[in-house]
Amino acid sequence: MRWGIQDQASYDHSTEDTCLQELEQCCRLSVATNCIAVKGQIDYHMSETRLKDSWHDEVLEHAMQCKMFNKSYYPRDGILDEIKDFVTWNAPRGPCILYGDPGTGKSSIMAKVATTVSNWFLNPNSVSVIIRFLGVTPSTCDIRRPLISIIQQICSIYESVKKPNIDSSTTILDIKEALQTILKNIPPREQLILLFDSIDQLQVEDYDCSKWLPVDYPKNVKCILSTIPELSSKNCQKKCAILEGLESILEDPTMIKITGFDKHLAPQVLQSWLKRDQRCLIPRQMECLQSKLKDSGCNPLFLSVLYDMTLKWRSFDEKPDVDFEKIYDIDTVIAYLYAQLSEKHGQVLFIRAMAYLQQADGLSETELEDMLSSDDDVLQSVFAHYLPPLEVFRLPSTLWIRIRNDMQKYFVERDEDNIPVIYL
Repeated sequence: MRWGIQDQASYDHSTEDTCLQELEQCCRLSVATNCIAVKGQIDYHMSETRLKDSWHDEVLEHAMQCKMFNKSYYPRDGILDEIKDFVTWNAPRGPCILYGDPGTGKSSIMAKVATTVSNWFLNPNSVSVIIRFLGVTPSTCDIRRPLISIIQQICSIYESVKKPNIDSSTTILDIKEALQTILKNIPPREQLILLFDSIDQLQVEDYDCSKWLPVDYPKNVKCILSTIPELSSKNCQKKCAILEGLESILEDPTMIKITGFDKHLAPQVLQSWLKRDQRCLIPRQMECLQSKLKDSGCNPLFLSVLYDMTLKWRSFDEKPDVDFEKIYDIDTVIAYLYAQLSEKHGQVLFIRAMAYLQQADGLSETELEDMLSSDDDVLQSVFAHYLPPLEVFRLPSTLWIRIRNDMQKYFVERDEDNIPVIYL
């Protein structure tokens, strides 16, 4: 290789240094050019993939929810065995329905099924799982968008399945028909498990599952749903009997009832959570907790909120406060949670924020901040100890952000006219 150096100087040390510098510069320019070219290709294909596979973020978010719910799962006699018998049945079957009162742990069971179902087959690699926690993300408050994303995901998993021509203008009946057609085209040697958690979290119009839920499935496709039996809604003139509606459209459905923990299981669950988080309570603290678990119908939601309260306990706290001693059910533990957060964020601000969310049946964050900023009692309590801003007399956004971070676990976020709305 010629470097533009005179031949007679080829053996000088200065010439050698010059050659090495030229070589280093050449490599640096070459690598930089290649990096720019490679980065350009990566950016192009990533943008193309993102546009083409718009369901990617949705799948990832539900996978994260699945991981979170799976952490709170604790084995219960017979439930997973019944689900396993249903899933591995080598014949066409209609959907399986998990039903139970709110807070009985249906979502954690669905998450556990999603993470273990592949091990129930001889060839785990042939099993694909698609799960949607309805109502958990803004795009799952109605059934249309989850169904479309499920169809897109199936077509991405199985290359032999032709993607139908559907979009946001397609009717729900056409989407249902497209899904039925796709399910029939799943390769025979493949297994597909569809999981719909919390049908009751959909909008009221979608409680009628006959409009969107396929009832006939090939033998290599199994569908599992979870719901509460019935609920009352501000948009319903009477109670919505979701479970009865499902039973009316399904022929001989597989029904599995989910109940709360009994007095023997609840302490075991508590101990498993402590072990999971590598925590230890002193004997006096453990006695206080176990005294709350004596009722035979201990609700998993009650136990979960109760456990969250212990995260603030310190090893030298021999005895919880007097208000903790008054806890005996889900209502009293929520009241205790509210009292603790009111003390942290300010009673007027916190109570008014929760009241506005509940009375309005959901608000966007901008709407809630506007309402709090228009409340004289809230502003007076917030600006009692320092001067308010002179230019814009509003509630500081950071105050609501702190409340939202502490209550994130208990909020439900949905889309209303493409605007995220928070529900309590």
